[in-house]
Amino acid sequence: MIAGMQFSAFARPVLLGRARPLRRVAPLAAATLAALAIAGCGTVRPAPPAPLVRHVELPTDAGLPAAASRALNQRFPYMHPVGHSSGHLQVDDADDVAVVLAPIGQSSNAIVAVLVAGAGGEYRVATASKVVAPGCDTCTTTVDITHKLLSVHVMRPSDPEFERVTYQFGYRDTDDALRLVGVTAAQPAGDDPIAHSYAISTSLLNGVKVDTLDATQSEPARRRELHSTVPLRPAIAFDAFAFTPQALGPELRRQPVSAFEPAETLPAAAATLLRARFPGATVQAHSAGALRDGARDVAVVLAPTANAAEGDAKLALLLAQPDGSLKLGATSGPLTRNCHGCDVQVQIAHRALVVQTMSTDTSGAHIVGWQFMAMPRDKPGALRLVGVRTVLASRSGNGDSHRYVNTANLVTGDKLDVVEDVAHGHRNRVERAGKVPVRPAIMLAGFAFDPGKLDAETRRDFNP
Repeated sequence: MIAGMQFSAFARPVLLGRARPLRRVAPLAAATLAALAIAGCGTVRPAPPAPLVRHVELPTDAGLPAAASRALNQRFPYMHPVGHSSGHLQVDDADDVAVVLAPIGQSSNAIVAVLVAGAGGEYRVATASKVVAPGCDTCTTTVDITHKLLSVHVMRPSDPEFERVTYQFGYRDTDDALRLVGVTAAQPAGDDPIAHSYAISTSLLNGVKVDTLDATQSEPARRRELHSTVPLRPAIAFDAFAFTPQALGPELRRQPVSAFEPAETLPAAAATLLRARFPGATVQAHSAGALRDGARDVAVVLAPTANAAEGDAKLALLLAQPDGSLKLGATSGPLTRNCHGCDVQVQIAHRALVVQTMSTDTSGAHIVGWQFMAMPRDKPGALRLVGVRTVLASRSGNGDSHRYVNTANLVTGDKLDVVEDVAHGHRNRVERAGKVPVRPAIMLAGFAFDPGKLDAETRRDFNP
């Protein structure tokens, strides 16, 4: 998940992460790059009123067998069924029924009850879960029984990690307890040009885990998989499982993008040039695309050798030549001096070079995105910094999250601060538009990727 960047004054908004495009900032044709004025610039927009928490009772599921309804009413008199599925869960000659039950007057904080058919067509409650997605007012729960597996699908529309999680339960041969056997999770791509949709599938029977990184907006053919294993857990019974993503940390832990094998290899001419100019350096990430008319340039993140005097990664730009060869262009200064070990991503798309670093500490996830473009008045092949975006995202153990995003356009001086909180499944977003002084041109050549050197552009001083 690059996970978040938007610059308001370019031909195409660029957004790194899950935040949505800024609708208040009008796009500017890249060819003209005229100054942009934001209506209401410098003023603080009042925070919208806190959303009302309304519990909407869904219609009672009328498709349940009458005998199943009677059994549920006796066991759960203060809950009503909102959905169910039936099928062969344990044996082939009897139907089991899984029912989603919510408190009367609510549609969230549901549980799942499993009923088995007995003699004379009667049903009994065999087991029941704990509350699914407790405290999430906007979450929805559905179930289905197929191939002797009970799947519990949880939709978490405001979750910053995974919006869809499916927990699978089955009976093992050794006993009669319904146990967790697998989990899958998925998050759709965001609006930024390097955002990926991400999916995880983990078996709790053998520990096999598959992480899938799907296409980006600019490269729809890219799809990568990463296979790994996680330690096996003791069996988790259906009625003892806590239905939260935090309950399965290793099984649902996302991998950095750098852990995936590149979807395309580095061009041979680029590899040869890099070996000659940067002997011993390894390619950490790369991207190819058009930064100029009729050319397909290559941006490469180079990690130094273990015994290198300079322990920081750097970025090298390889410029395509008319004869098909490549020429070394701008080389940046240190890229990871302020976040040793951080994940680095790079992409060329829409005539822009986007570089992003991501690191995590006790305060949360830190994301910094930089955008470079060629300007008509610059010499051929030169790129200058035109935008920077920083994100600080944290999350509590109960699923609530806090996110501070600021985006600055170094061409126009426009700056936008966004504070977004999610509490009990409800999202609250407040933003402030402002201006910062326009700096002299900052070129990619020799540039040290240090947000502290751009204090005005990256300052977090909005406290709604």
